[in-house]
Amino acid sequence: MKQWQIASRSLARRPGYFLTAISILVLGIGATTALFSVVNTVLLKPLPYPNADRLVSLLEASPSKSKKDSLIAPARLEDWNRMNRTFESIAGFYSENVTDTSGPEPQRLASRRVSPRFFAVFGAAPLVGRTFSKQEEIYGGPGAAVISYGLWTRAFGQDRNAIGRALLLGGRGYTIVGVMPKEFAAGPIDAWLPAQFAPWFFRMRENRFMSGVGRIKPGVTIEQAQADLARIERQLGEQFPQTDKDWSAIASDLKEQRVGQYRRALLLMFGSVGLLLFIAVANIASLTLAQLHQREREMAIRSSVGASRGQVIAMVMREVLLISGVGAAGGATLAASLIGIVTRHFAELPRIAELGFDWRVLVFAAAVSLFAAMLFGIVPAIQATRADLAPVLAESSRSVSGERRRLQQSLVVAQLAVTVVLLATAGLLLRSYRNLSQVDAGFCTENVITFHVGAAWDEDRPHIGRLQQQIIAAFQRLPSVESAGFTSFLPATGATLNFPVALEGSGQTPENGPFMVGERTVTSGYLQSLHVPLLAGAWCPPLEPFKFNRSIKAVVNHRFVELYARNQNVVGRWFKYTQSSLANNPANEIVGVVGDVREDGLAMAPAPYVYDCPTAGSWPDPEYVVRARGNARALMEQVRQIVHGIDPQRAVFGMRTLDGLLNDTLEQPRLNAGLVGFFAGTAMVLASVGLYSLITLMVMARRREIGVRIALGADSRQILRLVLGGAGWLLAWGIGLGIGMAVVAERVLKTLLFGVSPLDPSTLAGAVALLAGVSLTAAFLPARRAAAVDPLVAIRAE
Repeated sequence: MKQWQIASRSLARRPGYFLTAISILVLGIGATTALFSVVNTVLLKPLPYPNADRLVSLLEASPSKSKKDSLIAPARLEDWNRMNRTFESIAGFYSENVTDTSGPEPQRLASRRVSPRFFAVFGAAPLVGRTFSKQEEIYGGPGAAVISYGLWTRAFGQDRNAIGRALLLGGRGYTIVGVMPKEFAAGPIDAWLPAQFAPWFFRMRENRFMSGVGRIKPGVTIEQAQADLARIERQLGEQFPQTDKDWSAIASDLKEQRVGQYRRALLLMFGSVGLLLFIAVANIASLTLAQLHQREREMAIRSSVGASRGQVIAMVMREVLLISGVGAAGGATLAASLIGIVTRHFAELPRIAELGFDWRVLVFAAAVSLFAAMLFGIVPAIQATRADLAPVLAESSRSVSGERRRLQQSLVVAQLAVTVVLLATAGLLLRSYRNLSQVDAGFCTENVITFHVGAAWDEDRPHIGRLQQQIIAAFQRLPSVESAGFTSFLPATGATLNFPVALEGSGQTPENGPFMVGERTVTSGYLQSLHVPLLAGAWCPPLEPFKFNRSIKAVVNHRFVELYARNQNVVGRWFKYTQSSLANNPANEIVGVVGDVREDGLAMAPAPYVYDCPTAGSWPDPEYVVRARGNARALMEQVRQIVHGIDPQRAVFGMRTLDGLLNDTLEQPRLNAGLVGFFAGTAMVLASVGLYSLITLMVMARRREIGVRIALGADSRQILRLVLGGAGWLLAWGIGLGIGMAVVAERVLKTLLFGVSPLDPSTLAGAVALLAGVSLTAAFLPARRAAAVDPLVAIRAE
């Protein structure tokens, strides 16, 4: 204990070194541990279900060459369950927004309709109550609901008496029978409801709208399960050639399906933080080397009075371990705070409900601290405790061994190289984000609002149609409104439907097949609200009352005309959907051509699109879009009043400006650029501190030489060139190594960038120039002190 007290007092006598080292370690360990927690939760930990490695995501494989995956028809799910040899059970689900009117205000709930065996597939027990009984899962059975932990907390205050209470959805009561654990939901889901398909529904084999999930038997691989389903699909193709022929199945790991799209971004973040921690550790190693050089005489005296080399090294290591311990504690505290921030601000991240500060993170923090202690402690300590004590006692700090200097120089070069990579990456991501934010999306979002009005697909369509007509008419009567309409999906969000179509007079043959197009359902006023230009023909006609199987008019975009009509006039021509489930629908008449819109995302080039003009009620739950003549936010205050004046029981939700929604589509690239930029800036500061420490140490070691040079006539500019020249060589080595590392990372970066090359010369040059400017500024300070050395004092001091 006494030895530890001595180590504490020794550090207290050097507060600058102690506080700097602690701050660097807290930042490095805290950031790394927090990001490790996210990566561990999202990517490394198994899903929170029993034997989660046996859970697979299931889709059908379409015979279409342009879009291979497809959702599944309920009838086919039942066939798969009955005919398979490799699964314990298979289930399906689809998303549905519902409105709960059991409370004083209508409330929108995000629900999932599930087939029988859904909860059995996951093997997860409810936190409270039970899951669905067999009677509740069949057609005509009693209404039942299993709610999420989030809804249980938000609406019922985690009261166990919520079991037995009812949700009122579409005028029907659904008794709450269970509550699932917090980590069960794959996203922001409020409730699970039984699908309760009617018997006739299972004869409609073309209705593919369910996602599948299955639990494979022990010892069965995903490849074997997929082959088993493919065998079943071949048999069904022979039995039902009109609907099942040439279709197959796709089985994939459920965890990868949920988190795979986030893998690259998270690994980029974690890699950036890991590099930052490396720089922090290397920086402290440089500081420690400088400190031990200044204490060489002290350690030599200790050795001369009987202390062994091991005892001297132990003295140094106790100080280092104290720094590591305090750094680990502070880093863990910082990590816990950062984890809380991530949980609050990144609610859409998959598995975010499972994120927490657990023992794995503590072990990781301890391991990082131990690694840091070994790296920046024991190596400099061994270097500093030489056996030749007499020269040290006689010459004080006259020289620094070449071996130790090379070690510190290597650390600084490594810091500079990593900083080049981080600065270049941050610059590339920033340019990519800027390119995305400035891309011509083909529509205008200024003064436009969007919102939802709760409606279910199984409601009376004529009634829903009248509601939609009244809502649109009410907004169009307002003097503050320029135009109003609705659409099935908003642009640039990535949500879309794709269908094969045959265009009249296009010369299509069975060999070249139909054209694939994206599809939106839009009303008159929607495209006008987005200021999409009309290039030919007319807009959609005014919204008409609901009708089944009427001849539909449609508008197509310029890309459609360019690819499929060779820029010839298409107004007045017809096209027909050729997908088997839509083949009996009437043909669509093209009434207009509009400009291209980036419907599939800002980073995606405009694709061929058709905009179907529906009757009211054809799409029950659309995205309403209203353009204001002035401030759109003032209009938002009237939305609920207008809708509730028409139907007080309708929930209004998802209300926001279109500017804000489009800005949200840039959240991931903005986050990437911001975080990497923060790491790069921190790394640059740390690398500059490391270079400053090294140049200071080198100036101290060469003080006598510098004094002699000045005494022989060297002026201050020559001394500055001497010192800055040494710093310049280190900088050049670091920059060269960093550019080489950037070349190696090209393939990874390419997938994250838009409109800029991973090896963009101007970005690399900017990163190099910024680092060079900051680094040479850091080196200039000790160089200026060296140029001001009094030669007599320097020579006498030696």
